[in-house]
Amino acid sequence: MKLRGVNISGLEFVAIQGWDPTNPWGGQTGDATPNFSTIQTWAVNAVRLPLNEASWLGLSCDDISGDSVTVDANGNQTKDKPGQIIKADPGSNYQTTVQTTVSQANAAGMYVILNLQWAAPNYNGTPACPEIQNAMADQDHSTAFWTSVATAFKDNPAVIFELFNEPFIGESNVTNSNDNPYQDELNGTTGEDQLSTASAQLTFQWTTAGYQAMLDAVRATGATNVVLVGTDSYDQTMTEWLAYVPADPLKQLAAAWHPYPAAPWGPANQVICPGEPSCSAQEMTAVQNILAAGYPVIASEFGDAITSSPSSTAPWASVLLPWADTNGVSYLGWTWDTWGNSGANVLIIDAAGTPTYGYGTYVKQHYLCVAAGTANCP
Repeated sequence: MKLRGVNISGLEFVAIQGWDPTNPWGGQTGDATPNFSTIQTWAVNAVRLPLNEASWLGLSCDDISGDSVTVDANGNQTKDKPGQIIKADPGSNYQTTVQTTVSQANAAGMYVILNLQWAAPNYNGTPACPEIQNAMADQDHSTAFWTSVATAFKDNPAVIFELFNEPFIGESNVTNSNDNPYQDELNGTTGEDQLSTASAQLTFQWTTAGYQAMLDAVRATGATNVVLVGTDSYDQTMTEWLAYVPADPLKQLAAAWHPYPAAPWGPANQVICPGEPSCSAQEMTAVQNILAAGYPVIASEFGDAITSSPSSTAPWASVLLPWADTNGVSYLGWTWDTWGNSGANVLIIDAAGTPTYGYGTYVKQHYLCVAAGTANCP
């Protein structure tokens, strides 16, 4: 089964930032919650839901920089003070919302990828609020997150677990500069000393959770679900994936790949990855090698530029998706959210699922073409 899908962003930030305690989706898709009937009109068979570990676990956490808001019983918002302890699930409805959304997507005939998007360790003995992407999962909470999520969905084979979104230990500050980032992402490290909040960076030593520990936590629940594992450089350096794959007794692993275009730093029809001048060819060959070794590959995020006027031009997606079809790679576009002020990586402009110019228009056309059984969709 090859997946054609979309990401739906919101669950990673709405609850933790206090925007709407009554609804962890916060209307990010134009509707109060995702409308899967509308998503079906693009011939989508999979969705990816980015999650926040503190919100799922119902933690009280330290809003270190005061970047979130607290909503009182009358709906009034007050900006948090730096260091304020807040509820990561202020409406006590986060897990229920995720479970309902998964059920709705499955009922619409879609697979669901649950992804740990935002994670943060303890800070001075208190959970730090995960309010932005960090370099890797954390030992303090991430294995507990996966134990809980896997327990909730282990009887649902239409749910796939993506252990962590876009590690970047190789691009962050570590205590030991000689560390191998791929080894650290596999087994964890105590050398990580950079933690980001929405508006600041802190320097203190904390311990990451490696892919092996998170996979072991999933399997310890009895879950047999497919598990997605990424790589360094924001899931872009696929050349090293096979050398650092965790051991799965069930052999139910797949590789997560995030092929975004190099523009504006390089050619728009080339994939970005740090330090590799021949990146597109190298990464595509690496993906083919992963497939040849027996592992599925899912581009669980990809994106492209939005044009300013009606167009189906998508310089990178029009290279990536036909290549992926030929090679048996699944793909999910970022993102099914109505963020009209963005210049890239947004698929729709309204709740009706009207595609953005360029990127969204091309992706919809391609998805419908593939779903119709057409050979060699452009």
